[in-house]
Amino acid sequence: MSPAYSIIFFTVFSGAGYGLLAIVGLTSLTSLLPDSTLLNLIMLILSLLLISVGLLFSTTHLGHPERAWRAMSQWQTSWLSREGLFALITYVPALLLCVIWTAMVIQTFLPQSINELENYVALIGGVCGLCAISTVFCTGQIYASLKTIPAWNYFLTTPIFLLLSIVSGLLLWISFNSVFTYQVNNFVVLFSVFMLEVAFLLKWVYWNFVDQVKFSVTKAEAIGLEKKTKVQNLEPAHQTQNYLMREMGYNVARKHALKLRWFASWAAFIIPGICLLVGVIDSSYMPITSFIALLCLIAGLITERWLFFAEAKHVITLYY
Repeated sequence: MSPAYSIIFFTVFSGAGYGLLAIVGLTSLTSLLPDSTLLNLIMLILSLLLISVGLLFSTTHLGHPERAWRAMSQWQTSWLSREGLFALITYVPALLLCVIWTAMVIQTFLPQSINELENYVALIGGVCGLCAISTVFCTGQIYASLKTIPAWNYFLTTPIFLLLSIVSGLLLWISFNSVFTYQVNNFVVLFSVFMLEVAFLLKWVYWNFVDQVKFSVTKAEAIGLEKKTKVQNLEPAHQTQNYLMREMGYNVARKHALKLRWFASWAAFIIPGICLLVGVIDSSYMPITSFIALLCLIAGLITERWLFFAEAKHVITLYY
């Protein structure tokens, strides 16, 4: 399919935002949450900004953005509607957490009231993290449920979306903790490296599937004949390229796709993993290595997401 840059940036940036939101929310249930309320607030605001920017990118892909709200009415049958609903629901605990941490930073309440608010941080943070993960799950399911696009209708599509979102959030979390001179637990860093390499492995399994996948129907079946019947077009469907051919039949050369896959692999998975391991060996390097890892990851994910769309073929291309 023709890669729409609005959707590419939407899925990458909102995925990173939801990943960071999930990490910030779920670490509030553990001792891994930084002691600095200001740092937690900054990371929370950043995650909300990334999510909001991603959602704004997605509206540019719509012909009538003002009608976007109507899609949410189909939540019983549509993963797109469920994604929209979870995206809105996630704002509620996230903004509540934002209000609590803001109050704790500026200390507008009495000390006793602040202590009472702290008791709700873990609960609200946990709900916020689960809502963020649920939103990304719905995003992955939008693509995985499309049987008309065999490259997406695969059981690893949604897990990869979730993994890449969590990995993005982890690298953002590590980078911010390092920049603000907070010691990052080596377990968290090594876990992030592990998640990176698992995502790397699953992505290559997915790409191998894309290379071999075929449409579940043939031209013969499409017109009511036996599956093995040989069908051939007497003439092209159109003399010139039309909208469907441009959007649904986008073609990327195999050699270019392979080069982009290797670039995405090195940029999104291998180099970030090496950078994080260097930071584990010598923690003084962690601020710069985590920042480099984050930049490489973003570049790699944008390339990976471009390939995700460019290598997908819609079943309608059989007509052409």
